[in-house]
Amino acid sequence: MKKITALLLIIVSIATVVVIQSCKTAQNTTAAKMLKFNFEKGKGYDYEMISNFDQKVMGQNMQMDMSAYYSMDVSEDDGSMKTITSTIDRFKMKMGVMGFNIDVDTDKPMPSLGTTEDGKDPMKMINTIFGAIKGQKFIMKVDAEGKVQEVTGFENMANSIVDSLGLNEEEKQEMRKKFDGQFNAKNMQGQFDRFLYIFPNKEVKVGDTWQKKSEVSGSMAGKYNSTYKVTDIEGDMVTLDEATKVESQDEKIKVKGDIKGTIVVDSKTGLVVTANQEIEMTTETNGMSMEMKGKTRIKGKARN
Repeated sequence: MKKITALLLIIVSIATVVVIQSCKTAQNTTAAKMLKFNFEKGKGYDYEMISNFDQKVMGQNMQMDMSAYYSMDVSEDDGSMKTITSTIDRFKMKMGVMGFNIDVDTDKPMPSLGTTEDGKDPMKMINTIFGAIKGQKFIMKVDAEGKVQEVTGFENMANSIVDSLGLNEEEKQEMRKKFDGQFNAKNMQGQFDRFLYIFPNKEVKVGDTWQKKSEVSGSMAGKYNSTYKVTDIEGDMVTLDEATKVESQDEKIKVKGDIKGTIVVDSKTGLVVTANQEIEMTTETNGMSMEMKGKTRIKGKARN
């Protein structure tokens, strides 16, 4: 009798666990969460973005690793638009191509390798450039879908950086043109759209899907057609799968590629807690073809 009683207790215990797990699974499957960009006024948020790329250009292999750290503070909220002051806190880049290796970190200036024939120190210039980028601020206006509607603050960035290099006027013009092509409002808007413009601005449940279209200029220029699908909801955390097609038929640059990834979002604020993406792209320009494979990782956290 005792054995039968013990057996019944074990069965009941197992059944209880199964029922509880079933309830949890059902809860995760049927729970609905409002999913929108909802950073709080007066609060701060920090993002770390890491990219690792392997590229092949005209038969030459090139590896590039970049890390960027941004702090974002919400200064205004009119109910439909958040005004966010963003600061570039740190920037790192490692690049190896054709036997040359570059390792730049705004927190760790590169040592001098000597001067060129004209008496200039290239490493000093590189350190000055990246040192000037650190601490630069810009302002974004972001709506409830995470769409960056406006970016300001880049108007004088190129001038302030170039003026610090001690170049002659012709060199200043050339350097200013390069900076304007890389660090400008349009480029930054596209880059931030890639990880903020993901929200449907409505309640979602597991299995729901929606689409977003964005456009990026710069080194990864193209039109991005993204599909997001809710794969899990646990507490406030919503997990999304991303499938993105990238293409561009621009006369100068033709781009084709795919991005697949997983994103975890805090539904209370719209903070991207983690994002992991795999990228495969092919670019053709001026008769040259470039193949690129890479991974990006994003980590976000709310500042206490």
